[in-house]
Amino acid sequence: MEFRKSKITYLFLLIAAGLSIYFWIAVKSRSPLSFDQNMTNFMTGIFTEFSYPFFTLMDRIGSRLGIGIVSLLFVLWLWIKKKNYLAMAVFVFAVAFGNEINKWLKSAAGRPRPDLEHLVAVKSLSFPSGHAMMGMILYMMIAYFIISGLESKAVKWLIGIVAGIWILLMGISRVVMQVHYPSDVAAGFAMGFIWVFIWISLYGMLYKGK
Repeated sequence: MEFRKSKITYLFLLIAAGLSIYFWIAVKSRSPLSFDQNMTNFMTGIFTEFSYPFFTLMDRIGSRLGIGIVSLLFVLWLWIKKKNYLAMAVFVFAVAFGNEINKWLKSAAGRPRPDLEHLVAVKSLSFPSGHAMMGMILYMMIAYFIISGLESKAVKWLIGIVAGIWILLMGISRVVMQVHYPSDVAAGFAMGFIWVFIWISLYGMLYKGK
């Protein structure tokens, strides 16, 4: 339960809230963001065509099917290995409701996709990025439940770093594949973090009440 008690968590929560509000206001006002142009140029300059196969794979992993498969496997692990039914319920609701919240936010923001050649197929609106938001929710929740059962701080840090890099790459893929603005991804990460905090806090309260 260290996550809820950490001062760093609350610092990130404050930053996430600020970013979410800032980008939401900017998107709703249809104001062009220099952040988007600068970050797009930076990322596409680093990740050229050689990286497309990898980021195409990341797109599939972050798709609805990919999230469903990973979620199912993790729920089975919580059930068979950990026998943690509360964690199962919290995890399922966090992911399922998170997906619905993301769809609602996209509809409310109404931001179209970047006017670029999309390197992977997309259907929905742009803001916030579903891959970034759901990637944050899914893999941060997974990392949390795995880490909470460990004692080694080194292993906890390792899992946290690996999860963080994985989530970051999932977000970067959306810019490299030219289907999202960087602000879509940043807001997706921020909103996903807030959502995870809510559900982990709920889990902590319910766990204490058992």
